[in-house]
Amino acid sequence: MVKIADIIQKIEEFAPLALAEDFDNCGLKIGNVKEEVSGILVTVDTDLSVIREAKEKGCNFILEHHPSIWHPLKKIDVNVPLNAALIEAAKNDIAIYSAHTNVDYTEGGLNDYVAEKMLLSDVRSPFGPSSARVGFLNTNDKMSLKQYACLLARIFDDDSISVVGDPNKPIGKVAVINGGGGGREDVLWATYSDGCDVFVTAEVKHNVARLANSLNYAIIQFSHYKSEADFMPLMQKILQKAYPVPVYCAESVRSPFISRGEIWN
Repeated sequence: MVKIADIIQKIEEFAPLALAEDFDNCGLKIGNVKEEVSGILVTVDTDLSVIREAKEKGCNFILEHHPSIWHPLKKIDVNVPLNAALIEAAKNDIAIYSAHTNVDYTEGGLNDYVAEKMLLSDVRSPFGPSSARVGFLNTNDKMSLKQYACLLARIFDDDSISVVGDPNKPIGKVAVINGGGGGREDVLWATYSDGCDVFVTAEVKHNVARLANSLNYAIIQFSHYKSEADFMPLMQKILQKAYPVPVYCAESVRSPFISRGEIWN
């Protein structure tokens, strides 16, 4: 008999809560840890459609990446979409647990998973405990910035990728931070000073892009959602290996942005 407490213990063994940033709010959001687990739904975000999907699949445990509660709630207005989702979860005895920056930072976590998909070798964390990863492009042929950006667009199925820098710049050493963790000047300086040829991240601010241009550095920006969607198969694999309970990747969750292909085709 697998309890919710058992699932939480496994998640925290893999990604200790001590690794999470101070601003983050990882951990149990709602639920009874003594309940037996009927099924697990892994998602990037939680909304009403995800709660309904969990119910349809017979799951009473949702593992989310982005915490559905960031700040203490002063009131629960059912007209607020997230509140409606939390109430629906409570009505159906569905527990919700958040694993965010702890999974980004941990060894073998989301940034390592993404770095491997990006065809990087000798991957390391250059700044102590952080989500940043640095590695070397292990393709047989030398790639330009343009070629590597196109490759990542295919790998991550992301047609929103944009580039800062000389499209013909040769790419060897690569830095990556999934999600919005890399959109700061100090992080850009750190990866540049480490000798990287390109910094791959999401949600790059205008001043950071301008700084990269001034340094003759390169940036590949992918979408926040696409950079973190691999949270689902990563955690599915870990939990399936640990416990004999059904574990699903959410099908109802997607980026809030409409892709360029959907608009222009």
